[in-house]
Amino acid sequence: MIEHVRHQASARDRVLNALMDIISEHGLDRVTIREVASAAAVSIGTVQYYCRSKEEMLRLAFEHVIHNALVRVEAIPRTGDVRAVLRIALQEFMPLDERRSRETRVYLAFAARALVTPDLSAVQHEIMTHLRRLCADAFRLAQQRGQACTETDAELFAVATVALLDGLNLQLLSDPAGLDTATAVAITDLHLAKHFQVRGWSEA
Repeated sequence: MIEHVRHQASARDRVLNALMDIISEHGLDRVTIREVASAAAVSIGTVQYYCRSKEEMLRLAFEHVIHNALVRVEAIPRTGDVRAVLRIALQEFMPLDERRSRETRVYLAFAARALVTPDLSAVQHEIMTHLRRLCADAFRLAQQRGQACTETDAELFAVATVALLDGLNLQLLSDPAGLDTATAVAITDLHLAKHFQVRGWSEA
């Protein structure tokens, strides 16, 4: 029984990794059940066990990406100023290294598909709502601690922050010659500095 569970987990991991690689490197158009099965070195039936359409494949990969990012965010030590913690958290969703670039490409492929697929659009809305809530809660905490401007509406700050993150990610991957990662990080820092009153904060 234990070996069966391990085998199932291993097969799912291989399918996920294959999906991530294909979507990240070639886009959603190259994704087929046969292609994923070949890349994952599993049977077509194994892939169909987890997903039966491109939409299901993309949803599986997207949820995997978001789960990984949120796990990393949860692992961030909650010490020091709220802005320092939020800054690190936002960077977990930015393509600042190979792993996060791969994840961001999958996210952007998902977002594009969500424009014309109601089921995926609903998932996109759920995730965006969750991210905005995290940002708003962090900002309210900073306000309570006297670390953020009380004149700024927390909900509006959260919407602006997530929208800024989306725009930066799109430009970082679609126009790397026009926007590099250092500049993108500097832009997020400027955005945070505009709304936070920082005492003893230093670059993380």
